[in-house]
Amino acid sequence: HSDLHRTSKITMEANKKFQAFAAYEAKGEIKDFSYVPISLKPDEVELRVESCGVCHSDLHQVHNDWGGANYPLVPGHEIVGTVEKIGAEVKELKVGMRVGVGPQTGSCESCHDCGRGEEQLCSAKIKSYNTATGDSQQPYTYGGFSKRLRVRAKWAFPIPEEIPSEYAGPLLCAGITTWTPFVHNKVRSGQKVGICGFGGLGHMAVQFAAKMGCKTYVITRSPNKKKEAEKFGATGFIVSADEKQMHSHARSFDFLLSTISGDGVVYEDFFKLLRPDGIFCCVGLPPKISFKV
Repeated sequence: HSDLHRTSKITMEANKKFQAFAAYEAKGEIKDFSYVPISLKPDEVELRVESCGVCHSDLHQVHNDWGGANYPLVPGHEIVGTVEKIGAEVKELKVGMRVGVGPQTGSCESCHDCGRGEEQLCSAKIKSYNTATGDSQQPYTYGGFSKRLRVRAKWAFPIPEEIPSEYAGPLLCAGITTWTPFVHNKVRSGQKVGICGFGGLGHMAVQFAAKMGCKTYVITRSPNKKKEAEKFGATGFIVSADEKQMHSHARSFDFLLSTISGDGVVYEDFFKLLRPDGIFCCVGLPPKISFKV
């Protein structure tokens, strides 16, 4: 009887389906989706998803704006959940822990970039969704628009108790995406910093710049965002469509961070705002980018 019970349990586990939401075609509606996940590996954990942010890149992927999308596509890469199962080799995480999972969930761990701690540059990196798995039942990785998720423990990061799940999620993509440029470009207190675009990424970037003590400006085509920008810490506000406002700040910015994900951006207008040794950094990724130097 015990052997029969064990066989039955294994069979049920093998046929267990995860419930999710997926796009079935480019620009298609997000609909119910279920799949049989790849068996839990020794170095993986299974999460019960509590919350998942919505990033503009999810929309780009669903629409296949960048090409290479595979359907059904389960988006979501700002994932927070509770560990429900752990693989035999997992030591750093325990059942019941709350963790976050971002856009990347693996790398080759053997190339030059992985060896120098720059796994995000690995050409064989695994993404939280849309990466081929070689498995017939789950041909691609599926993201956080799901009730459950299996992921390598190394890429699931404990979340401090003080941070609510719905606030922690965006830090895993929008947060690190906008924080890294400040560190990489050695932005410092007192510098004049402009955040181009005030959407998901922009909201994060403004807070970072303000807390760092920078003279923080929001540069946007939407005049009605001024009060919100000030609420998030901006000390200045520029409407990009207003030539007079833009001209009054010419050659004055130390650092500009573009968070814009939409088309139709005239980047040359932003370049004119930079000091001769100023830096323009783009983290927003529109379907098409073009400018004249």
